[in-house]
Amino acid sequence: MSSEFEELESLLFDWEAGTLNNEGFDRIQEILSQDESARSFFLQQQMMNAALKLEGDAGLAQPTVENSINDVVRPAKTVRSSTGGAFRYHYWITATAVLLICVLVGRIVYLEFATDSNKPGGVAGPVDLKSQSEREEATSHGVAIVTRLMDVTWGDGQAAIEVGDALPPGRLAIKSGFAQVEFFCGATLIIEGPADLEIQSETLARVRSGRLRAQVPPAARGFSLEVDDMKVVDLGTEFGLSVSAEGANVQVFDGEVELHPAENKKQLLTAGQSLVRTPEGIFEKSEMTPEQYLDIATLESRAQGQRTARYEQWKAWSEKLRHDPRLITYFAFDQNGGWERRLKCDVQPKNSELDGAIVGARSVPGRWKSKRALEFKQPGDRVRVQIPGEFSSLTFACWVRIDSLDRWYNSLFLTDNYNQGEPHWQILDSGQIYFSVRPSKRGTKGAPDRKVLSPPFWKPSLSGKWLHLATTYDVEAQRTTHYLNGEVLHSESIPESQLVKTTRIGAATIGNWSMSTKPDARFAIRNLNGRIDELAIFAAALTAEEIKEMYDNGKP
Repeated sequence: MSSEFEELESLLFDWEAGTLNNEGFDRIQEILSQDESARSFFLQQQMMNAALKLEGDAGLAQPTVENSINDVVRPAKTVRSSTGGAFRYHYWITATAVLLICVLVGRIVYLEFATDSNKPGGVAGPVDLKSQSEREEATSHGVAIVTRLMDVTWGDGQAAIEVGDALPPGRLAIKSGFAQVEFFCGATLIIEGPADLEIQSETLARVRSGRLRAQVPPAARGFSLEVDDMKVVDLGTEFGLSVSAEGANVQVFDGEVELHPAENKKQLLTAGQSLVRTPEGIFEKSEMTPEQYLDIATLESRAQGQRTARYEQWKAWSEKLRHDPRLITYFAFDQNGGWERRLKCDVQPKNSELDGAIVGARSVPGRWKSKRALEFKQPGDRVRVQIPGEFSSLTFACWVRIDSLDRWYNSLFLTDNYNQGEPHWQILDSGQIYFSVRPSKRGTKGAPDRKVLSPPFWKPSLSGKWLHLATTYDVEAQRTTHYLNGEVLHSESIPESQLVKTTRIGAATIGNWSMSTKPDARFAIRNLNGRIDELAIFAAALTAEEIKEMYDNGKP
């Protein structure tokens, strides 16, 4: 391969990493305008990349390093027009071919070069080639949602459920603890374990055992619970239901409910009344015991006390972490008062040279109301840092609340220029954690970087939830490992040719990516759409046990 081909490959590598400057653009233009074989090579590469992307978008292949989301056509749209007619001709042939393929995969969204369409002279936003009626609308599945869990242990055979998860029809078994479940019709159940329910629809559940309290506002009137062959129908009320081997006890705290036995006439219960239906089907009056049925306000009070205890636990653990000699930098995001646009580095002994400069991002509540975080919303929001030194293995860890993944790349921590030895840590719009370290110098021929992608972890129910993300880069073991909430999400070996033994950071950005390097001060939109609360970087690959400890001591 000629030296010009090698140079072109290197320039395109810089382009893919987003680190190509104006001189690099000019050099690509010069090579393509002077060399027919280079233009043919360029076109073949773009068509191959687009074909691989088409295959990935169609679900025909599992994402890999070679055909990851990063293999998307970009150069054809930015190489500026040459004054030579031949180059313009071949440039437009290239652009047309690539665009035709990109139309098929629906990716004619050149985010890296779009400007705000609301500004004068701005480029219009993405054009959807399909009408709304032709597009398949996104769907979810469920009839209720879990809004609070406290000290829950799940029953045998019951898959673990998180706050925010939608519940489809099916079994819900709790061995101990409390769960607050809100049905889509508007009814709310506080369920105390041990309990076993069968959720049937957004207005109906069957109770096999357990104690629960139902709050049913007028808008949800008609919500019903079934016990054996009896149905408890609410008429806009608040009531308790306890089901055990001794029978079913119904207590009305407010409003009215109807009892519909299979073979008897329905009975009306009003506020202050309580009935027990024995296993033999006999109804007997019983004493009201509202204190045995936990209400929403009491559950919230207990949950608040638990959150306070967890916050104090985290503070004690964080104070200890700050003295870990493996820390490169650590931002606890717990400083008080006006932050003065500075994010304090909390490594001990203190080194103010590692403090971050806050640009745009604003202070907001973090994992706890009494703790702070930074919110990244606008394309320019970021925290700038400067981290000197050379390292080997690395660990990145942070608490993040993602509102949506609406950019191609959603930054966690990105070095400015992505030079040799520098890491990139981000989330793709596909919901995959992405980590890489550049193995070769810019402008030289060398092995491509190893892009280690996790399986997609993102789902709509995670929007607005605090997640703990971590990635380890282990030079000795030649392995990169991604973690989600303290558990291994994906682990992948690194070939010797792509292993970087000396890593460095330098100028970098939290929650966004570098300065504008493209013409007219344009920059790729890679800011995180969400919040970051606590970020640590270690000069070592932490063990799985240490990552789990970090999650356990920091979860809200």
